[in-house]
Amino acid sequence: MDLNIRKRTNIAFSIVASKEVLWKCDLLPANDDDVEEEDLEVHPVKNRPERLKNYVERIIPAMQARQFQSHFRINRQTFEVLVPLIDGIINKKTIIGRNRINTEKQLLAVLWILATPDSYRSVEQQFDMAKSSLSAAFFRIVKALNSLAHRVIKWPTREDIHIISEQFYRSAGVDNVIGAIDGTFVSMKAPKVDAEVYITRKCNFAFTLQATCDAKLKFIDCYVGYPGSVSDTRIFRNSDLYENVSQNKNRFFPDENLFIIGDKAYPLLDWCIPPYIDRGNLNAAKRNFNLRISQTRQVIERAFALLFGRFRRLKYLDMNRIDFIPPVILASCVLHNLCLSNDDLQIDEYVAEGRENVVGNDNIENIGRIDENIRNGHNKRENICRNLYEMAE
Repeated sequence: MDLNIRKRTNIAFSIVASKEVLWKCDLLPANDDDVEEEDLEVHPVKNRPERLKNYVERIIPAMQARQFQSHFRINRQTFEVLVPLIDGIINKKTIIGRNRINTEKQLLAVLWILATPDSYRSVEQQFDMAKSSLSAAFFRIVKALNSLAHRVIKWPTREDIHIISEQFYRSAGVDNVIGAIDGTFVSMKAPKVDAEVYITRKCNFAFTLQATCDAKLKFIDCYVGYPGSVSDTRIFRNSDLYENVSQNKNRFFPDENLFIIGDKAYPLLDWCIPPYIDRGNLNAAKRNFNLRISQTRQVIERAFALLFGRFRRLKYLDMNRIDFIPPVILASCVLHNLCLSNDDLQIDEYVAEGRENVVGNDNIENIGRIDENIRNGHNKRENICRNLYEMAE
């Protein structure tokens, strides 16, 4: 066979193989006729859209507290805490040339983008900003929030661990819990490269956010960057949390009785306890244990619901820069924590609004190995199970 023909054959086979998954999920058009006409049209140059003048300077300062919260999904106190933090990051270097838009205006515009599904064009008009200025502000603020992540999303101190454990105990009677871990999909439009890697079990495209939260819905660890096709088990095994605890467990769990809880996708370890897998053969004690764990770990589902309900842009990220989606998600998690630290409002309303968007990967992948850590986890879970059942009788 001619070499050029063989190369073309191999390329064609690779394209067909990679698109087969997309066709099965009905995520590709059947033919070229399905392409929208607007994708083929050359749009005429339009007049510059009218912008709203003095919205930031006059209208926003006159807003009542609840009105401000309704628009930007954070309260004024959180905003006032944020401004100097962001300003200190983005204005470190002296800017030569025309004056940069002030920090407050940039931050408000980005908060509006995250809080609403509004188009970029409408945000440009709302905040009297050119498209390029708004785009630059978005990238600038998101990067600044990411640089704050290690200060805002952090593992609790020894003193805080005791308080968190008591709070978890009051929720369902399970002692020594200091966190609940889970993963959730953050939906996005189809990537142009390697799209099949991002397909979830729901046949849409997404990144996975793995997070651990305390009893008050605050994130104490976040890990984002894996595409939606990867199981929670594998993401956990490759996460910074797993690696760091493996290297220095005492730093994260100063008492050997402490642990976090996860769902059935997470491995059984002496510091991570999932429920028993129910194949119809669980006894009363194990069913009671699963119920208590389920009641206790509801906080992570509420935390995710609060995140989606507050920052509605996360329900579907229509972004061309796929590599910048994880930073946007992490930035939203930083804002989530800052809100909870500053007398947050309307939590229940946001949780109710975002609950339907919390979708995780229920696939269980056995990539672990039987070692001392797992044996200790088995013994710990059995002891907890027995103690909880004895208390319930």
